[in-house]
Amino acid sequence: MTAPSAAAGSPPDLTLVPALYAAFDDGSLRLHFQPEVDLRNGSVPGMEAHPRWQHPERGVLGPAEFMPIAAAAGLVHQVDQWVLRMAVTEARTWHRMAVGTPIRPPRLWVNVDGRQLASPAFVAEVDRLLSGRLLPAGAIGLEFSERDLGLAAPVVPRLLERLRGLGVAIAVESFGTWFGSLAMFDLLPLDLVKLDGVFLRATMRDLEGEAVVAAIARLAHQRRLTVVADGVDTARLAARVVELGCDRAIGPVFCPPVPVEDARMIALGRGRPDRWYRPPARTDDRMGEWVRAAGG
Repeated sequence: MTAPSAAAGSPPDLTLVPALYAAFDDGSLRLHFQPEVDLRNGSVPGMEAHPRWQHPERGVLGPAEFMPIAAAAGLVHQVDQWVLRMAVTEARTWHRMAVGTPIRPPRLWVNVDGRQLASPAFVAEVDRLLSGRLLPAGAIGLEFSERDLGLAAPVVPRLLERLRGLGVAIAVESFGTWFGSLAMFDLLPLDLVKLDGVFLRATMRDLEGEAVVAAIARLAHQRRLTVVADGVDTARLAARVVELGCDRAIGPVFCPPVPVEDARMIALGRGRPDRWYRPPARTDDRMGEWVRAAGG
């Protein structure tokens, strides 16, 4: 997880450091989960883990608000470890609750930043967390940004192969935000590519840009990669990425990150993302088909 810098003129509030230390033990640091929706049928094959800090006075804080505090206090590594540990624990809970049913819980994706990727102990840490958890292969996925994978290129293929050997799925996220190459699809052992929402909105302003997105999807599919549109915030964009070849999407138009109790309902097929947000009705036939397939 990236530790964002505080905005210029807004240094991190160090008076919150003691409370952040305590958050690891008092339950105020927690994970929320955002569904990844299959654009063909509205199912939820994956979820993303998002850390949140429930501060007693300042309300729910996201990473952009509390990670600069963690960085100033030297707690970034501790937060990173906590996120991965809690994600593995929650994935195990989903699979344990699904025993005896035909349900296969969604894959749980965890964001990993360049600092973790560069750590010689990272693979061993993942191995230790997964050991004895009795999770099926692919239950946990790790997302690495296009930029981080590009900067760490010499060591990345072997490292990712070691992670896949542990039964971990691998994704490149924020694709389109850096000057990485499509050759990444051939060089790295990937399962999924996640197209950045800002990149999608900027690129799909004309037919030429849409052709670029369609070409990326086509090349990814030729390599048997799943293509996810990230940050989808309108029904119109959702309909368009379907037409351009994206398999799945994630974003506020489907469902925001939800607390663990709601995520378990979705993971076990007892709730749908549109319980929290239903895309507005559209006259577009293709979008109407998707909404009906998704239970809308």
